[in-house]
Amino acid sequence: MQLLLVILGLIIGLILLVRGADEMVKSAVHIAQKYKIPQSVVGAGYVGFGTSAPEWVASTVAVLQEDLSLAIGNIIGSNIANSLLVLSVMFLLLGQKLNKKMNLNLVASMWMMGITLIFISGYFIFSGFSRLLGIVLLIFMAFAIRALISEESNLDEDSINLDPVNNLPLRSLLSVVATIYGSKLVVDNAIELASIFNISSLVVGVVVVAFGTSLPEVVSTISAAKINKPEIVFGNIFGSNLFNIGLVGGTSIIIAPGKVEFEIQYQLLTMLIASLFAVILSKQDISKNTKVIGLGLLALYSLFIFSLF
Repeated sequence: MQLLLVILGLIIGLILLVRGADEMVKSAVHIAQKYKIPQSVVGAGYVGFGTSAPEWVASTVAVLQEDLSLAIGNIIGSNIANSLLVLSVMFLLLGQKLNKKMNLNLVASMWMMGITLIFISGYFIFSGFSRLLGIVLLIFMAFAIRALISEESNLDEDSINLDPVNNLPLRSLLSVVATIYGSKLVVDNAIELASIFNISSLVVGVVVVAFGTSLPEVVSTISAAKINKPEIVFGNIFGSNLFNIGLVGGTSIIIAPGKVEFEIQYQLLTMLIASLFAVILSKQDISKNTKVIGLGLLALYSLFIFSLF
């Protein structure tokens, strides 16, 4: 009975977290448009921070409960899921007759790889997650945001258009409440699940919490793949991974610096390779072999998950 309640609480928390974060992002865009905040700022924040909002809230709640392992596992697992699982969904759903050369800007992917290397190097240099590393990550994140905003300023100011909505203040408030309460449910029940099965918080974070907080990327990928827009997916992945490490990681480490429960060299190396793999794939032409690539990525992600147990 206890296990059933924990699983039910986890599912409800994930639904609230994903739906709340999605509505929170949409409300932010509406507010920006209403008060004439430059859409270049909205564009950069929407792609990156928007889909990273669940990771940010869930990891922050975890470290406030002194569970750094769960927070770090969430970050690593989310980036691996983005680079392998989300991309596999895209390639499996893309039209088989699609044959195009993608025209992607390198700003987001370069900053993503740079901050990923800082995150991993800092862990090995400090033999853990030092508060100094968290500060460095947030500083570099500020420079990355500036670079993204500068790049977004070259886009058409009409590139983001949403239909007007009613009760915007109420929707904004409810979205924040749903996101925060949902994240607390996820973290609390994830910790309880780990206790029941005697599994480390790190593994639960990498597998369960990371998968749940990556659902916004999966949903947006399905929408983009249906209209054959792989560029949107890659941009979403690079932006999300960048914010996950720079903002989510930096905030979590500053709040609760220290060591995680177990050695995580394998998980960090997997995250680095998966991120690099995503960058390489973004430079290739989209061809009729999309199903093969999709199945291969899905197999790699499944192999990684099974290797944790």
